[in-house]
Amino acid sequence: MKFKPFILLLSVIAFSSCRIHSLPAANKANENDEFTKNYPSFFTAENARVLGDTKTALSLYTEFVKQHPSNSTARYNLARLQYQKMDLANAEKNAGLATIADPANKFFREFYTKMLVLNKKNKQALLQYDHLLEKYPQDDEYLYNKAMLQLVMKDLDGAILSFEKLESSLGFNEDVIMQKKEIYVKQGKPDLAVKEIEKLKQDDRSSSKYDLLIADIYASTKQTDKVKQVFDRIEKEYPSDPLAQIALAQYYLERNNTMKYNTYMQEVMKNRNLDVDTKIALIIPSLKKLETDTLQQDEVVRMAKSISEEAAGNKDAISLYADVLYFSKKYELALVEYRRYLAIDQKKISVWAQIISIYSERQQLDSVISVSMRCIEVLPENSIPYFYVGISYLQKKETAQAITYLNKGLPLEKENKLLLSQYYSSLGDAYNTLANYSFSDSCFEKAIALQPSDAAAMNNYAYYLSLRNEHLELAEKMSKRSLEIMPTSKSFLDTYGWILFQQGHYEEAQKYIKKAIEANGDNDGTLFEHLGDVYSKLGDRAKALENWKKAVEKGEHNPALLKKIQDDK
Repeated sequence: MKFKPFILLLSVIAFSSCRIHSLPAANKANENDEFTKNYPSFFTAENARVLGDTKTALSLYTEFVKQHPSNSTARYNLARLQYQKMDLANAEKNAGLATIADPANKFFREFYTKMLVLNKKNKQALLQYDHLLEKYPQDDEYLYNKAMLQLVMKDLDGAILSFEKLESSLGFNEDVIMQKKEIYVKQGKPDLAVKEIEKLKQDDRSSSKYDLLIADIYASTKQTDKVKQVFDRIEKEYPSDPLAQIALAQYYLERNNTMKYNTYMQEVMKNRNLDVDTKIALIIPSLKKLETDTLQQDEVVRMAKSISEEAAGNKDAISLYADVLYFSKKYELALVEYRRYLAIDQKKISVWAQIISIYSERQQLDSVISVSMRCIEVLPENSIPYFYVGISYLQKKETAQAITYLNKGLPLEKENKLLLSQYYSSLGDAYNTLANYSFSDSCFEKAIALQPSDAAAMNNYAYYLSLRNEHLELAEKMSKRSLEIMPTSKSFLDTYGWILFQQGHYEEAQKYIKKAIEANGDNDGTLFEHLGDVYSKLGDRAKALENWKKAVEKGEHNPALLKKIQDDK
């Protein structure tokens, strides 16, 4: 039998059970006479209870038991009403009084026991189960509930004895065997736990599930040799069992046996007894390795492709395969799969975002704009495509268009603080380009308020302030903070150096700009121009001219630079 938690019988107790119990002989007749006169009030209370008018029933029964304190049925019904209201203390009290008044009524005692358990009076509840079992020794439900209560009380030896009695009564029972197994594991008796599972295995050898339970028991006690023996057996006896294939793949993954792991994962992917959702869930942990383990990439791609081919037309399988291709940097193939997905469902923003991201990484700005515009047609309330259109126009130096789309998308974003910060930071760049400095500064301040650790926003804002030679103290503070976050960024080093230059700290400025050039900045003409400016202020005109000319060689051709070279100052 399958056991369920203790359930109270809710059938209405017949009026014939409304008796007076344990009253002194001299008072019994008087109490019965008084009750007979007032029996309509009992039925009025009971009628309200049956009709679901709990408030009225509770009031009437409370009043009734004041007049008839030894009426067991009234006490019992009042206790049930109090339980409905979660007044557990009074429910326990009245259930106990009902049981005292009618100790032979098992329903009263069952309910009283339940209230004791809910009030965490486990020892008293255990005594009640013993009382019930003494009277009803064949009731397996009582014995099961007692055993479970002993588990709660951490009386593991007592629980084992109760389950063994239950097993003697029931015979072979999976629920009881599994409970005994759990107890033996908690007691640190793995061999006894294994013996319990062996009983189940003898009854059913159709699947590997019991061997896997045995392996878990040995693994929990770190008996690695025995774990290996069990998995060797599983490998021989259940080569086509999907549970075994999954477990074996996991087993070999934990032991860094990539070849065996891949073998069993491929078997899992081909197994037609497993649904697509399960296969997708199994492959997801492998995605984490794609960027770091290039040897594993091809295997994961094969697995994902296998799922996609098996479940042709399943958009989740297509999406998984596309994502695997994307993270494996197989962008052309990924684009094919993402487009297949959009042919089925155009409403998933993450698919659009991945396509846009591929074009963005390649700096194919017109394609970014084109795909984002199509996305806006389908998902006009999503802020992501507007952002990509805006920053693409910004990179194309079409500033007015950039501002238009960034301002359209900004109100649509309500939750993602990171994206909101990037919106404001991009608008800060755009407004600075148009020399609308008040708007630019305001946007950068909002971006940094949303993301106080956004090093790029702090760097750009600081750099723009330094170019205008305004608020240099604030600029220096932000630039220094950005360098703490990204100490090797050539742009951040140059910004800090340029701020020091503007403050007149030329020696320090020279040090940071040189660091910027060393930090992979030797092809950046702006850095050499800045270094030339520093040497000029330090009075070394030869080195100033040398670095200005290097700036031109590196591609910097702004009129101010050319004039500096021409005038040699």
